[in-house]
Amino acid sequence: MKKDRKDAPPHHLPTHASSRRIGRRYSDFFNFAPVGYFTFNRDGLILDVNPNGALMLGIDKSSLLNRPFSNFLAQDSKKIFEQHSHKLFDTNQQKNCDLRLLSGNRKVRWIQLESVVVQNGGDDPERFRAVIKEVTARVQREEALRKKRDALAHRVATRTAELEEANEKLRRQVYECELAEEALRESEHNYSTLVEDALVGVYIIKDGIIEFANDKFAAIYGYEKDELIGMRSSELVHPEDRPMIEEMRQKRLQGEKVPSEYEIRGLKKNGDKIWVMRSFSLINYKDGPAISGIVSDMTKRRKAEDALRKSGRELRILSNQLLSAEEKERKRIASELHDGIGQALSAIKFSVENALGQLRNVSDQSELEPLKAVIPLTQKTIEEVRRIVMDLRPSILDDLGILATINWFCREFQKFYTGIGIEVDIDVQENKIPSPLKTVIYRILQEALNNIAKHSWADRVQLSLVEQTGRIILSIQDNGVGFDVSQSISMEPSNRGYGLASMRERAEMSGADFDITSKDGKGTLIRVAWDVKGIWDSFDLGLGIV
Repeated sequence: MKKDRKDAPPHHLPTHASSRRIGRRYSDFFNFAPVGYFTFNRDGLILDVNPNGALMLGIDKSSLLNRPFSNFLAQDSKKIFEQHSHKLFDTNQQKNCDLRLLSGNRKVRWIQLESVVVQNGGDDPERFRAVIKEVTARVQREEALRKKRDALAHRVATRTAELEEANEKLRRQVYECELAEEALRESEHNYSTLVEDALVGVYIIKDGIIEFANDKFAAIYGYEKDELIGMRSSELVHPEDRPMIEEMRQKRLQGEKVPSEYEIRGLKKNGDKIWVMRSFSLINYKDGPAISGIVSDMTKRRKAEDALRKSGRELRILSNQLLSAEEKERKRIASELHDGIGQALSAIKFSVENALGQLRNVSDQSELEPLKAVIPLTQKTIEEVRRIVMDLRPSILDDLGILATINWFCREFQKFYTGIGIEVDIDVQENKIPSPLKTVIYRILQEALNNIAKHSWADRVQLSLVEQTGRIILSIQDNGVGFDVSQSISMEPSNRGYGLASMRERAEMSGADFDITSKDGKGTLIRVAWDVKGIWDSFDLGLGIV
């Protein structure tokens, strides 16, 4: 029989030894816990802190005691910590809050406080303990989520505004429809009248099959409406355009961006080819995506455009023929002046000189002075006739070609305009220049140099005629005062001057790319480029390049 131990403590009360063990365990946990443990008074002074907590603040434990915890917080977190302390003691319940620590390296560090009031009773000062752990990653995630949420909210607000605007437009449309209903007594009748009597074809296509078509749509393609319903829409498209339409249809149904309006070739019931303009929108029809659109017959417009192009081509031919006739007339007049008036003047001069020779023994030579005065006047007239002949059509162009003509013309130009020097660079063979082009080059050069002499105040001109990769390029550049090209082009034709228009017309009529570059005070560059093959093709087609 066991003897009772009356002095043994009750089994539910810890012994002195067990209390020490509990204290050591708490001390070990306090010192080695992976989080920061702090004890604060009501004013937020640090009363105690474990090593990990001191490490978190980056200061020795002994230097932390009795210091305000707010000294280690960013400015925006100090007020939060103060409010946290007050609520903790007011409610006597566990509280959490997030705070931002000061950081010298500009990195943002966030911590979380889980605080509870220490229940001591008696006269012990009010204290609270807090477990502090770093939650920077969590706060950054929350901030990222918040930004995404805000962005989403912004998009929702934007979309809502757009929808509201669309709804407002829809409300206006509904109101207008209601007014139309009131005027026409019922919306169904109004809709059918609008669709069936429309001046354009209206259709709905689902899965490539025509589900709806109005009378105008049927008339455009030469069918009855009943014949169209259930037909594949591709049967109304020209075979060469069907792959393109099918590709567009697939992209459209998949939500990809495709043109909402386009022209294609269509086929009528009798096989005739027509041109139609189609526009569409993606709709929901019979619980699935479908295409609704309108069709306009563009065949008459296409024919008008073809006729206009033909007319333009005929006008171009006529213009070239006029230029050709002008050159022929110039050549004829020049020939008549040279062969008729020129030779007659030469004969007059010879006759007068011969008569003076026979009368040289006359005693009174003063009577012969009027006759002697005829000789220089006749010579001057001969030279003037020669100049007019050369301006009209230099015979050297037909006899020796464009290269010799360019060199001759530049020499003659410099004789008359002695203050303007011309640098000539020719890198093309005579036989490489098509005959129809030689007159065009000469006339453009003639007009350009005349413009330089009259308007540019230049003292140097660089002239180049070269062949490059199948192209003949003429460039004329001066160092004169220049002009505003855009302003000159925008002027009325009557004020623009004939020279620029004449050069551009001759160049474009001959199939050239014509370009003028000029700035005030920077001189002017005229560049004309011909595709040699294109010149012969145009000539063979009867465009009559001169």
